[in-house]
Amino acid sequence: MPKQNLFAKKLKKQFLSINDSIESYFNNLKSIKSYLKKSRITDNYRVFFIFLGCVIFVMSYFSIPSFYDKDLIQLKIKNHAFKKYNIDLNFNEKISYSLLPKPHFVSKNLSIFRDENEIANAKDVKIFISIKDFFSLNELKIKNIVFKKTDFNFSQEDYSFFKKLLNTEPNENRIIINDSNIFFRDEYDEVLFINKIYKSEFYWDPNNLQNVLISKNEIFNLPYKLTIKNDKFNKKVISNFNSKKIRLNVKNEIDYNDIEKYGIIDILFVNKGTSFNFEINKEALKFSSFIKKNNYDGFIEFKPFYLNANFNYDGLNTKNIFNDDSILIDLIKSELLNNSNLSANFDIKVKDITNLDELNNLDLKISIEEGNISFSNSTIKWKDDLKITLMESILNNNENEIELAGRLNLDFKDITNFYRYFQLQKNYRKDIKKIQIDFVYNFDQNKISFDNTKIDNEQNSKLELFISDFNRSGKKIFNRITFKNFVNNFFNSYAG
Repeated sequence: MPKQNLFAKKLKKQFLSINDSIESYFNNLKSIKSYLKKSRITDNYRVFFIFLGCVIFVMSYFSIPSFYDKDLIQLKIKNHAFKKYNIDLNFNEKISYSLLPKPHFVSKNLSIFRDENEIANAKDVKIFISIKDFFSLNELKIKNIVFKKTDFNFSQEDYSFFKKLLNTEPNENRIIINDSNIFFRDEYDEVLFINKIYKSEFYWDPNNLQNVLISKNEIFNLPYKLTIKNDKFNKKVISNFNSKKIRLNVKNEIDYNDIEKYGIIDILFVNKGTSFNFEINKEALKFSSFIKKNNYDGFIEFKPFYLNANFNYDGLNTKNIFNDDSILIDLIKSELLNNSNLSANFDIKVKDITNLDELNNLDLKISIEEGNISFSNSTIKWKDDLKITLMESILNNNENEIELAGRLNLDFKDITNFYRYFQLQKNYRKDIKKIQIDFVYNFDQNKISFDNTKIDNEQNSKLELFISDFNRSGKKIFNRITFKNFVNNFFNSYAG
């Protein structure tokens, strides 16, 4: 028994030792785990405080300009704009500092002067600055200047504002003009027209060594993009005007060495290209085409503005002039021609109407004066037997509908061939020398109405009844079949 008890005691002691070892092991693991946790928290706090310190330092650094003397900042900006861009600025209110999206100063109600005359007022101006050295005001460098909601009031002398920008010395900064207007005024301070600027940007192109002006604009409801490049090394100005609305792209290159400047203009007009020479001085611009076939020439006087152009075509399709997709209709709808200060005369001569065998010798005269567009005195021939003259015409553009109102004079040299062509019955063929008829043609609806019809200076009651019925029917006549039926019914009513 004593031996058994002794063995049991030894075994129990051994188990207790193993248990203590296991317990001690797990206790050590807990201690290590607790230590690791405490160490990790301490490191996180250390990282957090380092990060917070960096943020405070950076924010403090970027906030330094807010403590600058605002009068000195305004003077520095004013000197920078004048030295770099020859722009004379005047601050009407104290500037403020803003950190986002990039460090910049903000000015409200800023004025731009030229020779002590205020030519613009900017409601919102941002002056961006370099972030390299904020500790010294003297080391502060001004970068881009952004003008927004600026109204420019330009007379003829003030056009040099953008010209001076294109002549500035190379630098890495930019002038940006957004959501602004240019009011072009005459010598009596009346507004001639308004050019809207959506986004305009001036900068130096170091790759091509050119001053560049790119601007998205709108004038007379006509959006367009203008790019001007000043190649000072070769003394050339290259410009590109593009308007998708009227499908017009004009490229121009001009040498400005001489007082009278010469150049070449390339035009892509409704997917058709042409080029012409021009000569320009302070008073006028003259232009003429290279080619002899389908040639044109003209001139533009600047003061007062007047345009005169002559176009000569051997052949032309009338659809290119009068259909809904024509350039003339697009121009009218754009209201570009409705400017009361625009005066112009166009004379378009076409020998052959390619889509109508019977018509020839079109002489289309377009006159624009004080916003009124007229086609009076335009003529066209039907074979050699009939001359059609458009008299007292006026073009109206109301609520996006275009109507041409006027009077047609039909002078017959020999009406027999006319009757024969339209296969009019012989008993309805009267000897007629002249027909007068008033009309209103709607380009959008392709409809026409007539009134006040006279044959050989006399009215006819039966003919008036026929015209009245035709107007009420609202029929379209501009296709071969319906027009032929109209002509037959017209003369039948008169003779019947």
